[in-house]
Amino acid sequence: MNRIDISSKKSNVLPNTYIPVLSKKILINILLRLPKLSLIEFIQIWPRLINTQPYLNEQDKYHNQKSFNLMVIKEAKDLKLNITKIPKRKVIEIIINKYWTRGLNLLQLSQLDCQMIVDRPNSFYWIKSTIQDTFGKEIPISFDPQKFLDSLVKDLNALYLTYIYICKHPNLPSTIIRIQLFDLQGINMNDTNSLSRPHISSHRAHFIAIPQNSPHILHSASSDIISNLILQSVERNLPQNPHNLLKLITDDKQIPVRSLESMHILHGNSRFSNSLGVWTPYADGTADTLPLTAPDKHPIVVGQKHEEEQEEQEEQEKQEKQEGDGDSLEMIQLKKIANLRFKGSSTGILKSSKLYDDVNNNKRKRRRIFQNDEDNIDEFDTIITNKFSSIAPVQHADFIIKEKITETHESNIMIRFNGSDVFGGLHELSVLTTNKEKMILDPSEVPGWLTGEEGANSGIIKNSQFIKSSSSI
Repeated sequence: MNRIDISSKKSNVLPNTYIPVLSKKILINILLRLPKLSLIEFIQIWPRLINTQPYLNEQDKYHNQKSFNLMVIKEAKDLKLNITKIPKRKVIEIIINKYWTRGLNLLQLSQLDCQMIVDRPNSFYWIKSTIQDTFGKEIPISFDPQKFLDSLVKDLNALYLTYIYICKHPNLPSTIIRIQLFDLQGINMNDTNSLSRPHISSHRAHFIAIPQNSPHILHSASSDIISNLILQSVERNLPQNPHNLLKLITDDKQIPVRSLESMHILHGNSRFSNSLGVWTPYADGTADTLPLTAPDKHPIVVGQKHEEEQEEQEEQEKQEKQEGDGDSLEMIQLKKIANLRFKGSSTGILKSSKLYDDVNNNKRKRRRIFQNDEDNIDEFDTIITNKFSSIAPVQHADFIIKEKITETHESNIMIRFNGSDVFGGLHELSVLTTNKEKMILDPSEVPGWLTGEEGANSGIIKNSQFIKSSSSI
């Protein structure tokens, strides 16, 4: 994990070691959000960092800080070996009541939040803002993180106490910035209750994800004063050209999305953003090669698949045979058609994707911001998807169908989809029956915009043509 430090000597910047006043109940709720394995890894990692070491009891005559840290690391390794036998509550109790009894500092809380983005990616809502120049052209930005962060801190410090944490996402080519602002509380010397309350109150943390080589910035879906202030500050500190100023455009009508992965695929530097549905193999590189790939390695020239791909295909065919033992020939054919329309492959699985392997695998391994190469954690560390899952799950999609009834009148039919994976659900609906009269969705006749070809874009259907609307996410 690479992070950038902000000097605590700067005015109004809270140090890494500052411990917010939080009750044990709140700390427990924060820790409960993370998987047990991640909590154990933090117990193992924090003693190695100078600002997150466990608190040594002054009455402990048998340890100094170094030996105490080694003892905590050893216990964390023992916990990992017996992870199935130890309840999560026990791990949380070790953190709060045994080693970090004074509370968790800002650096630790930031690390927990950023790990949450990796472990529980659907726990946050995201929207996007687009960087445009004076002429309305979308401009991908390339910035120096340290310089950008220094400018951002200087800008926000004029109004609030700040704490900013920045790190690289371990799976996606994206930089995550966590921004938290604090207010000073007034103190009444004559009021004993006022003296006992925390002197600093915090606003909710705001997250910004900056994909590489993309004109879009992904950020927390909130529209309060603090979030607007942060976005204004980000806009002011973009690398500017005095002859062509950049601005940050946010569509107020867009619907928040819970998957950062989907947002990144659709709006980041990805060929999948404009090639989904039946066109997916072109983005995946199975129907065409990447621009810089040697021409002699094109599938047409090579002719035969590599041994690894052949084994994978044989395994897939074997699995299909087992799953389709009770299927009729009509149903097998229907499933192939549906897979082609929704996934661009008759098997429904992309075999040779190098761009987003973690997205396409049915059994996906999770990586961490804090990764220890010595740890063998794969057996506890998987995410399972089903065969209908989309590459980039979309939670909302709106379509307006406009058809002429008469020369002067036009019908407007609104179709709205909501769910954890809209097009994955439509894919599943399309293979429920081979009976044409009972079909909810016929995969051989369904229009492309209902198979996910347009990604997360909502739009208008006029004369059977899709027109992207301005309220798309």
